[in-house]
Amino acid sequence: MPTLLEFWDPNDWEAYASGLLQDRHGAINVMKVPARHKGDFGLDYYCLNETVTYQCYAAQEPCDVSDRANKQKAKITTDLKKFCTRPEVARLFRGAKIGRWILLVPNHDSAQVNLHLTTKTAQVRAMGLPYVADNFEVLIHDLECFEVDSREARTAQRRLIALPPQTPTQEQIDSWTQGSNPLVAALSEKLAKRVGSHDPARLNESVYEAIGWFLEKENALETLRQVAPQIHEALLGVISRHATMLSFIGSPEQATPQEILKSEVDALMAEFKQSVPNFSDDNAQQLALGTIIEWLLRCPLDFPPYSHVV
Repeated sequence: MPTLLEFWDPNDWEAYASGLLQDRHGAINVMKVPARHKGDFGLDYYCLNETVTYQCYAAQEPCDVSDRANKQKAKITTDLKKFCTRPEVARLFRGAKIGRWILLVPNHDSAQVNLHLTTKTAQVRAMGLPYVADNFEVLIHDLECFEVDSREARTAQRRLIALPPQTPTQEQIDSWTQGSNPLVAALSEKLAKRVGSHDPARLNESVYEAIGWFLEKENALETLRQVAPQIHEALLGVISRHATMLSFIGSPEQATPQEILKSEVDALMAEFKQSVPNFSDDNAQQLALGTIIEWLLRCPLDFPPYSHVV
């Protein structure tokens, strides 16, 4: 299975993990522990048939290995304390002795976390809790611990990442247009090859609309940078790679402006969806259109007839 770049907020990860656990233990054997009303017992799910509990955790990305490990160790410490001290936990398990407490994360890549697990296992065993088995273990599982078929099925069911409309205001478009005259002139010259220069009103309308698409793309990327930095970096990587290739190869000599635009938009959308599979089609198209306009503004892209020799 290819590695997918995915953004997880805590609720999204917990819902996704629920599906994985149902596949592992059977849907009727997995119980959710809501934290909203007097919950938060240091676990999100449990399966009494196999005396195992799970706590879900998705660290804010991007972060390096050390930072991720520190966050995971802190989460283990905090939630095990709840698991060991909340009086409701013993009542929850109805006399069963729990053999495994597992932190469920998207990615585990530090042996330092394993050492922390060993320490916490010894500490919990030493407490002699009535609902903890003698062979109790504190563990960490990530996506690689689950069957490929289960991961693929649950990824297909995962909700789309869909940003709300990022439409720029009239003031934003006017301000940007007035402050970027050379870029606007370049865009107008190129779009004249697409819509024709015999109708200045139509050309100006197309330029104005294109600038709106560009600013919409900028607004969307800024929103992603704030709320989903991992996706933001993945999409910027796609744009950068595609722009580099386009600058090196150049625009086609024979294709019409319509053919060039369609080809570039389709290619960008496909690359966006490959890097972030659950990114919505509407948002992928929005970013692709805005990116194409930026390339027309800043010159990696043009339409024939060209005014320079390639």
